[in-house]
Amino acid sequence: MRPIRKKKPIPKLNLIPILDAVFIFIFFLLMSAQFLEIYEIGSDAPAISIIDSEKNDEKPLNLTLKITSSTIVIKTGVEGQTSSTISKIGQEYNLEKLKKALTKIKLENIDERSIILSPTKNVKYKQIVKIMDAVTRIEKSLAPLVAKSKKGKTVTTTTLFDQIIFETII
Repeated sequence: MRPIRKKKPIPKLNLIPILDAVFIFIFFLLMSAQFLEIYEIGSDAPAISIIDSEKNDEKPLNLTLKITSSTIVIKTGVEGQTSSTISKIGQEYNLEKLKKALTKIKLENIDERSIILSPTKNVKYKQIVKIMDAVTRIEKSLAPLVAKSKKGKTVTTTTLFDQIIFETII
């Protein structure tokens, strides 16, 4: 005959130390997440057409920057008349000359806030970001800009062209 075995009770696992470790791990993950900085560059979608109920005889500024690997061409008007061409200095674009040209245009069109960027495929992303920073900020020595608008009001502004639109080629 077989010997009778007594059933031993199965010990229960103590999960408290494991749960404590998981809780502390989650706590440290959440604490490290707040140091992560996410940058966002604001840009508007290109407008196909805008219908204005009031007919306006004024021609739009339509300020456009054609950005190639060697130059930035500033164009104005619907026809795209070249206002000025800014060449690179070494590997970097001449952003100071660009700011001066845009400040002059801003003083003549103080109400205008939008600018169209049209980079070619071979322009690096980092260069586009630098150009975007340059077209939105006014030099501290020149800020704020004060000029009369086309409606005759005196306008004061601390930004150049803060509505950046990327041109799409279809």
